[in-house]
Amino acid sequence: MTKEQIETIIQENMQKIYLYCVKKLENTAVAEDVASDIILELLRSYSRIQNDKAVYGYMWSVANNLCKNYWRRSAKESYTEIPEDFAGACCFSPEESYVREEEIMLLRRELSLLREKYRQVMISYYISGQSCEEIANKYNLSVSNVKQCLFEGRKKLKEGMDMVREYGELSYAPEKFTMNFWGNSSNGYWELFERKLPGNLIIATYDSPKTLEELSLEMGVGVPYLEDEIAILEKMGLLVRKGKTYQSNMVLYDEQWRKTVYDKATELLHTKLDDIKKLVDEGVEYLAKTDYCYEAADLNTRKWFVLLLIIWEASMMSEQKMSTKMTFPLLQNGSNGYVMGIRGEYHTDTMGIYGQYDINKGYMRIMNFVKLSDKVLNPFEYRNATGQMLEAAVERKHEPEEVAALSTLLENGFVSVKDGKLCPEFATISYEDYKAVKSKLADGINQMAELIGKHRDMAGEELRKKTPSAIPGANEVGAIVSMWSMMEGMVDIVLSEGYMTKGNGQNLTAFYFRIDSE
Repeated sequence: MTKEQIETIIQENMQKIYLYCVKKLENTAVAEDVASDIILELLRSYSRIQNDKAVYGYMWSVANNLCKNYWRRSAKESYTEIPEDFAGACCFSPEESYVREEEIMLLRRELSLLREKYRQVMISYYISGQSCEEIANKYNLSVSNVKQCLFEGRKKLKEGMDMVREYGELSYAPEKFTMNFWGNSSNGYWELFERKLPGNLIIATYDSPKTLEELSLEMGVGVPYLEDEIAILEKMGLLVRKGKTYQSNMVLYDEQWRKTVYDKATELLHTKLDDIKKLVDEGVEYLAKTDYCYEAADLNTRKWFVLLLIIWEASMMSEQKMSTKMTFPLLQNGSNGYVMGIRGEYHTDTMGIYGQYDINKGYMRIMNFVKLSDKVLNPFEYRNATGQMLEAAVERKHEPEEVAALSTLLENGFVSVKDGKLCPEFATISYEDYKAVKSKLADGINQMAELIGKHRDMAGEELRKKTPSAIPGANEVGAIVSMWSMMEGMVDIVLSEGYMTKGNGQNLTAFYFRIDSE
């Protein structure tokens, strides 16, 4: 440890040292003096620190010892005359009170770090006053097991109380965590990550496995409160137990990786911009020969319909072009898919890509691009009710009674009411004609799929390099997220080049495909 290093550490922790002294000595003037002594001692003795990692433990040990020394000195210097008729009483000196309070605090801290089995036995025996036999019956243990737990528990408490422990950064500055999902049902996962703690447990165990005690110190949360959270994450398959440690089982990515992948996607797409324009123009010509219908349609709107058709079909086909194999593993909620996490602040121009496939007469596809529309709809929200609304609008039926779904569709501008009838505010086309347009553009879509497939393989490899080897699925998650980057990049490029525009209040991202009954 060099003088410059210790001076830097002192500067960074000067306020913490002072506040520590205020808490221990309960006197700001005295705290200033003792804090100065602590800093002086650190400056004198920095050369004794052989291991840089031990500097903080040494710093707080010095602080603790000098605070105790103050109490000892003050106890010797202050006295009072005892009256001759004083019969005696049991009392603690200031130093003894300080030491006793500190030991109780340390005992509570160490109890909160014990695993459930040891903690229950120790509390039952020492606090509740239960016998070994009673504890054995209560927790379905043998008496010898109870005694063993008491012996090991006492040892753990003593060792822990003698240690200088530091809480981790996540205890006071939790990271932002956002879950993402790609599969057929995310039921149970979104709800789990509505709170900060589960996401930060995933982050804390990401780079290396940690014990319950280590997680407690890192998170600043007692083991009794972590156990249930960890059990849920373990049950959902997002955390894996390895002996006494826990390892994240969830691939994470961040804005830096996403930005790199997005930039590479736009570079590729710029080289193909003329081909993309030509393909869209061809599609618009074919579209004129179909039953495509949208009351607010113009040339720009029809271009968007064709471009998003190309984006979607090429992205889906790209899976066949990749060396990365998308296995869609079975999840603990019974569905197939990938649960992934976003670490820190994150930018995206997509707000969800949704599809409703259980409608009798057709289905809806919605590709929510931020730069195209602030209308966000998840057709799954009201299940069959939303499907009924969309069917009713396409067929110009009178308003149905599904108030909640209707209100959402009206509010977001997906349907309107004219002359008492529902009308669609989105493009519609029969599925047969949609397939015909797709067939006409097949060669161009296939070439775009090849391009996207190579990009997705590259992104998967890059994410694999950043992901701990113990965590599976990095290539697949990278391939999924990079597919969205290609979609976003395509939209950004045609907008920035002025080939297409956002439109004037038109719904550019929702399409209904009619399935004609036989």
